[in-house]
Amino acid sequence: MTTVTLRPATADDCAFIDSLSSRLSSVPRPAWHDLAAMEGFQDRHMSASFAPVDGASTLIACAEDGRRLGYIRLRPGKDGVTDEPCGYISLLATTKEAEGSGVATRLMTAAEDWARGHGYRLLSLDVFADNRRAVDFYRRGGFKTETRRMVKPL
Repeated sequence: MTTVTLRPATADDCAFIDSLSSRLSSVPRPAWHDLAAMEGFQDRHMSASFAPVDGASTLIACAEDGRRLGYIRLRPGKDGVTDEPCGYISLLATTKEAEGSGVATRLMTAAEDWARGHGYRLLSLDVFADNRRAVDFYRRGGFKTETRRMVKPL
């Protein structure tokens, strides 16, 4: 893989960010949710994630030739147990071509730097339990399960 640089997102990146929504909505999902439900969830999640919030940041990963390879959306959040302010990764996506190349790891390192720079003690995120590849990626990065939401389809 070529050298990857990170930069803050601009208005010119909106189409690129939107183009990765289909990758996010097609992750392994609970059997009781079909693709249409996941697409609806993704649309709502994107709207909420990109709503203006003080302290939020979006970083774009680019190849040497300027091709966009992925992005990460970072926001202030609150710890679910202590309610203390913490960093929150609301979205992380890479292009298919960048998958497995280290781009996501580079974005996660930047997220940790962002959180430390804001004085946060914790960095959190949400991931679908059935998305084993993502769960394993986050575990390798040092994330631990704090809570587990369970659902019973009726």
